[in-house]
Amino acid sequence: MPYPHAFAPASPPLVSAAVYDPAMPDNRPAVPRQLARDLLVEAGHRCAIPTCRATTLELAHITPWAKTRAHDFDNTIALCPICHTRFDKGEIDRLSMLQYKAELGSGGARARVLSAYRTMQGALDRWGKSIAILARAHVAFAPDFYFIMQARSTCEREAGLTHAAVADLQSAGDDTIELIAHFIYDWFIHWASSTVDMKWPDYSQSREERNSELNILHEALLELHLTVADLLGFGFDELPFWEEPPPSPQPRPLGTAY
Repeated sequence: MPYPHAFAPASPPLVSAAVYDPAMPDNRPAVPRQLARDLLVEAGHRCAIPTCRATTLELAHITPWAKTRAHDFDNTIALCPICHTRFDKGEIDRLSMLQYKAELGSGGARARVLSAYRTMQGALDRWGKSIAILARAHVAFAPDFYFIMQARSTCEREAGLTHAAVADLQSAGDDTIELIAHFIYDWFIHWASSTVDMKWPDYSQSREERNSELNILHEALLELHLTVADLLGFGFDELPFWEEPPPSPQPRPLGTAY
């Protein structure tokens, strides 16, 4: 005989009961069971931090619940109670947690925005350097035609890679990010075109005019960074303007075993 509905046995919770308690201090609603299941499957039913991988799990909001007021797959990650506590205490920062989320494979919208933003930054940096090299080749005391053609080819290749990176960021981000990224790309297009046509550097410009053009770019880059940080739920100090390069390996003394 089937159980009457009022006396049906409750389904066991998927994760720590604290996550599902509707009477939590901030009165947040319970995490939907399907969302919890999706998050646990994403993490392989283990803590999402690769060096931990514990199996007793809780669900943590990357951007705090108090700010989002929502249970969202892209903003939630499965952690063991110890890692969750360390995250809440700030021992693990939110940028690291977002990267852990991205490494799970399915990623999420926020992780895609950050990845696309960093890719675009790197592409702009390489493109800018290639434009500067081409400009120096044009104004050399004894211009080398072959070197100039190589520099132009490199500049064109970097332009194509940057175009793809900008398109990826525009696709991942919101309308504001799309507009700012488009403006920055157009600024670089004007710079590159002027250099290819040997109109840059323009020595007829005053220093103030050149600085004014650079300030426009710098303001756009800063506005883009602030917009990305806000979309990710990060404060200004939480998201470094540039991704820090990995440390260079230190030379070992002779005779030291590796």
